[in-house]
Amino acid sequence: MVRPVLKPLSVEEYLETEAQSPFKREYVGGQVYATAGASQQHSLISLNIAVALRRMAEGRPCRVHMAEMKLLIGSPKTSDFEKAFYYPDVMAVCGKPAPHDYYETEPCILVEVLSPSTRGVDLREKVLAYQSIPSLQTYLIVDSETMTVRHFWRDTEGRWQQQDLTGSAEVPLPCLEGTLGFTDIYRGTFA
Repeated sequence: MVRPVLKPLSVEEYLETEAQSPFKREYVGGQVYATAGASQQHSLISLNIAVALRRMAEGRPCRVHMAEMKLLIGSPKTSDFEKAFYYPDVMAVCGKPAPHDYYETEPCILVEVLSPSTRGVDLREKVLAYQSIPSLQTYLIVDSETMTVRHFWRDTEGRWQQQDLTGSAEVPLPCLEGTLGFTDIYRGTFA
């Protein structure tokens, strides 16, 4: 059977059709991909993190978003086919005003909560894409099935470091001048 070749969309076409779409779609290199729904555990963990970050952001020129706000990766100089739009589970942006009503471009913290359908993309594709963002200081990949967090951070020389955390760890969040504890992340999720 011959499969049809899908016509790539421009960024403008994606944004226009996304505004009318009945479901969320991410955009990578001109192609769109539907996003899966979240489990109860995934939703609770995302909300716990967003609430904790929002408390830290109070009184600062920062915005905290959950999974409904898009993130644009790519500069105005890159072609549409080198750009991507993702819906991070949680995102914190500090300092600059929002560039657009429907997406952000300069986060300092990104969080993805793993689910079986997104695990591969979150652990491979998004790590590379997110680490290309100059403003990003912290990327957390939070496991929804075990109390484990993969913590990526940019060191003082601008190099990315990685550490897997378990138990009762505290994750430093320099752009919000605070820490995120496992009790905050997993509150109400594991018996």
